[in-house]
Amino acid sequence: MRHSRVFFLTALLFLSCAAKPPAEPLAEADLAAALARAKKTHAGFVSVRSRAGVSIESPRGRMFFDQVTLARNPGFLRVALLAPFGETLATVVSDGKSVRMKTAMEEIVFDDAENFRLSYLYPGLPSGLEMRDLVAFLTARLPVEVPGKDYAARRDGGEILFSFSGNGRLDVTVDPRRNVVSRVDYESSDGGAATIVYSGFRKLAPGVYFPGRLRFEASGYGLDIAYGDDLRVNSELDVSVFRTEEAE
Repeated sequence: MRHSRVFFLTALLFLSCAAKPPAEPLAEADLAAALARAKKTHAGFVSVRSRAGVSIESPRGRMFFDQVTLARNPGFLRVALLAPFGETLATVVSDGKSVRMKTAMEEIVFDDAENFRLSYLYPGLPSGLEMRDLVAFLTARLPVEVPGKDYAARRDGGEILFSFSGNGRLDVTVDPRRNVVSRVDYESSDGGAATIVYSGFRKLAPGVYFPGRLRFEASGYGLDIAYGDDLRVNSELDVSVFRTEEAE
């Protein structure tokens, strides 16, 4: 009995040390198709309606709060930031042209939506992001234009990592099982490195998944959005809720 046990352990050790067969090469047609399907998925996200948990990390510390989100591309947004007991801390409304931000202390109107920055809504985050960038982030649109060629690709577990050549860094990780992008590493508008991670995917329809959690990282800052069970994607949103003159 002792000899058979020793033989079993020796065989197990041999198998664990044996060279693993090399991964099969990725066919160019399959790579292009996987990337194209993922890009099409994210381009199809038009609107989001949901309550969400928000976490902000910065050199100044961490903040946690809830928000009620109505967002529609390209720049329509209505967000209410909530205190732990449901009190509204701030309301931001954008009709794509102007933005109205109201807090308990003041009310500010930005006649040009391009003058509004993400840092006004989420204190401490980089100031280079505009309203359209925020809406695109909340609706899980890709933050940059992703080419369909000029890349090197390799497997990373069950996913495919595409590294694009050209000016500035652009790495895109695709989950071909869900036809989505799970991560984008890119150069932000101010020239710094930025990362967006998509996770917690929820099935909307056969072959269509939406990330229930979004994370943005740049220069030591982090923004996490975790959508609740009431998440609705691509539902009809009445444009009147985005009229800045009707902000509460």
